[in-house]
Order: sequence, then structure tokens, then C-alpha cells
Amino acid sequence: MNEKDNPRSKNYDHSWDDDFDEDSDLENDDYNDEAFERKMEQWDERNWRTWLKQYLTFPFTVIREEDMDADPFREEDESKPFAIDSEMMVLEFGYNEFHDAIMAHVKQGKEEGWVPLADLKVTPKRDPNYWPVREYTVWFANR
Repeated sequence: MNEKDNPRSKNYDHSWDDDFDEDSDLENDDYNDEAFERKMEQWDERNWRTWLKQYLTFPFTVIREEDMDADPFREEDESKPFAIDSEMMVLEFGYNEFHDAIMAHVKQGKEEGWVPLADLKVTPKRDPNYWPVREYTVWFANR
């Protein structure tokens, strides 16, 4: 793997991500459809569990941005643990064969549970786990 593909490298190439500058309203000026297609091909061949074990360091902080199990017609109860916009700590990850998804073992206050990794966003963005999780969530949404 070269430095441009290593999510922990200073030279990591994020031109595949049209939303990489999430701290502003600006889009990635360097965004490239071809880079995204190359990345998708790479991701489709990737063993995600092995790759994430290589690049993730636990624990780390996330915010839940999605809920792939939610009923779209039901209003979200923000008082429940692990609700959308909740901040939580990821302790480890596992695998859910039913969803064909990597699951995050999370803790929020005294509550612990399992949430799909694809529902989460690492914070802060400078966290070394940001890009590995971002790659997985973008791949999972586009597979």
C-alpha cells in the first residue's frame, strides 16, 4: 500500500470524498469521480474486518449520524441511548451476518450496546480513526 492509500499517512489522498471538508460549507475542490471509482474498486476487494483491525485504535469517540434499522415513519426518540446525534465511545467491533455489516460495541454513559459502524462518524476529524471509518461508511452506503 502506498502512502496515498494509507488513511494514517499525511499524504493520504481524499480526492475520492466530495464531502471531505466537513468543517466548512466548501466541497472538495479536488474531488474526482475517477478517484471515487478507483476507490470503490479497491473497497469492493477489501476484507473490511482485517483492514479495520489494522487501522483502528480503540476506544474512540463517534456520533451516530444514521440508523439503518429505524422505521422511517417513526420519529426518533433522542432520549434513548445510541439515538441519532448521540455521542458515544466505540470499544471494539464485531460482525452482524444478518445485515452483512460491521457492528460497533459502543458505550454512552452507563449504557452499552451494538450499533452498525456504517451509522457512525468519528469525532474529532483529526482522530486517526476518522478516515478508516469514513472509508467504510462511504463504501457501505454505495455498495
